[in-house]
Amino acid sequence: MNRLSTRHIVLGLMIRHPSYGYGLQQQMHERLGFLGMAESAVYKNLERLERDGLVEEAGERRAGRTRRGVPRILYRATPAGVEEFRAWMREPSDRSVLRDELQAKLALSDPADLPELLQTVEAQTRECLGELAALSRPSLAKASSAEVPWESAARMMVDDFKTRWLESLVDWLNAIGEVMEARLEHAPEALSGQG
Repeated sequence: MNRLSTRHIVLGLMIRHPSYGYGLQQQMHERLGFLGMAESAVYKNLERLERDGLVEEAGERRAGRTRRGVPRILYRATPAGVEEFRAWMREPSDRSVLRDELQAKLALSDPADLPELLQTVEAQTRECLGELAALSRPSLAKASSAEVPWESAARMMVDDFKTRWLESLVDWLNAIGEVMEARLEHAPEALSGQG
């Protein structure tokens, strides 16, 4: 698997409970919001999954239409869809490819970009600190208890990852901010690329 499979994520959201497209979007936002997936991903994947026989309509269409003018359809995973999802779950997961816009800007920058890059670093640091303040640090020890339902334990592990990732990102942002500030102090050499 070379990249995150949106198809399998949408399918996985339907394994336990049939759902409408809007309900799937809500679940994706609540459970997987950290992935930053577009809302349109649900509907695009529903169409493909239905075409491939992995999901099907589960009963009557609901009265009314969505904002996109599509009838409200309750979908459920087919047995083939459940097997497809289980096969995906058994595959080893690739380590995530880090795609960060700031890294691209750094790689393409020149010394004259330092003031704007430093502002970007400071803004991103504030944003990350705000997200960290909003998170409650989950207890992985609590997640290991058999008394905690699996869905709650899994969410604790995902929240722990997000917390650790944000802490690591803030640490990196602080470190590169210090480098940029030091280079700006040595201006004009730093701005000309001579430092």
